[in-house]
Amino acid sequence: MAETSALPSLSSYRLSTQDATFIYGESQSGPLHIGSIALFEGHLDYHALLGHFEERMHLVPRYRQRLVEAPLNLAHAMMEDDPEYSIENHVHLHQLPDAMSEADALAEMMLSYQKPLDRKHPLWELHTFHNLNGNRTALLWKVHHCLVDGVSGVELTKVMYDFRAEPEDIPQPPEPWVPARPSSLVRRFAEAVRDQIQSAVSSTINTAVEVVEDPAWAVERARQLGVAARLMTELATQRIVATPWNATPVTQERIVAWTSQPFAEFRAIRSAFGGSVNDVVLAILTESAARYLQHHGYAVEGQQMRIGCPVNVRHTEEKTSLGNRVSMMFPTAPAAPMDIVERLKLITEETERIKAAGSAQALEVLLQLSDAIPPSMIGPAARVATTMMDVAGRLSKWTDWKPRPDGFALPALGINFIATNVPGVQVPLYVNGHVCVDMIPLVPLGSTLGYAVAIFSYYRNLYFGMTADPRVMPDVALMKAFIDDAFAELKRRCVGHSAEKAGQEPALKSASGA
Repeated sequence: MAETSALPSLSSYRLSTQDATFIYGESQSGPLHIGSIALFEGHLDYHALLGHFEERMHLVPRYRQRLVEAPLNLAHAMMEDDPEYSIENHVHLHQLPDAMSEADALAEMMLSYQKPLDRKHPLWELHTFHNLNGNRTALLWKVHHCLVDGVSGVELTKVMYDFRAEPEDIPQPPEPWVPARPSSLVRRFAEAVRDQIQSAVSSTINTAVEVVEDPAWAVERARQLGVAARLMTELATQRIVATPWNATPVTQERIVAWTSQPFAEFRAIRSAFGGSVNDVVLAILTESAARYLQHHGYAVEGQQMRIGCPVNVRHTEEKTSLGNRVSMMFPTAPAAPMDIVERLKLITEETERIKAAGSAQALEVLLQLSDAIPPSMIGPAARVATTMMDVAGRLSKWTDWKPRPDGFALPALGINFIATNVPGVQVPLYVNGHVCVDMIPLVPLGSTLGYAVAIFSYYRNLYFGMTADPRVMPDVALMKAFIDDAFAELKRRCVGHSAEKAGQEPALKSASGA
């Protein structure tokens, strides 16, 4: 059955600074929702789907709340009950043409995914696609990043899907839901002023108390800020390999390719060569990117690529909380193709170095300082930046400019792509008795990041969802092929390593016995 404990929320609440960042940073060409494409066996009846999700809405109160901005952006936006909420506004039905290939069907689905969510309504959508080959139904989720990150998105999945084909009934509230009265302009203004004053006073007092009661805390905080400052300086000054997907601001268009492999085989590779499962993933992704760049004639020798990897920083008591609780780490790797096992060893050393330095924790401390920046300054600056990126993206599309190895490109700084690895559920999920057979994760693009990868574990498999802007990476299927090749090589090397190790053991025992 579904987990029926309600996820915490109020009839209204103010976005945290980190959550609000995804509102400020969103543009028409860079919508900031995350999601997935779940492929189910059989035909899921649309009206039955409405009933399935409607009976769970009281468990996810924020799915019935809309974004309400503060006057003059004096504080971050609020989420309030939507008086016009209707599930029919959020669950949409699409009929795919007969005999459509899976690749063409995915392209059709991405036309729905690439559009920004309507901020006049709760910031989520579910698109149902019938007539998928193999007698399957696809459910495409879109949920704004200001509501959830990858980890909290999994918590929502546990609520919205079932764990058995025939689940128990979902307990319903004693009274039907009635939206709270919308706040007035005067109230929003007054509450924004109050919240900003309270936040500033509380932060100042808490910091002063910490310094007095625990001077070592202040020393450690200063050290972490120093680490974070060095990290940001490296991102801003150290050049990385030039890639076609970083060459220009992105447009709104999106395509996706995906692949999956048994999770047990990643664990076997980890056991054979060391590191973590995430290190194995990063080795595969960086090697496939290196081969892709070399295939297209980009200069890779002696170059480095840098990956942005979100890191979950939730404490135990925050496990089921929604919103965003993430930091980042930025491992680097050679941009030229190399021996895949040697690459895994380099990646392992790099991530261990980053963990030892506490870079993710240091960056979290730096992000906390953003709470002191007045939203009235963040909002206008963000609007200018996102408008400029939209204009640049439209201009590139209008001129039909395509990145080339020898062509003009923006300076190669920052990161080459995002790789976000989210642990999912290891048991099958159901909707109305139909089992989910595959789960394709989707990740947003924006600015000059035209390629990103979401990795998601589901039912004993690890899924890779590669999202790209087709103008800068029209052949994302080629990147998928390189990923499959790199994984196959690691698996072969793992089998050979195990066989070699097994063959040596008798000789070692014999020598020991002598």
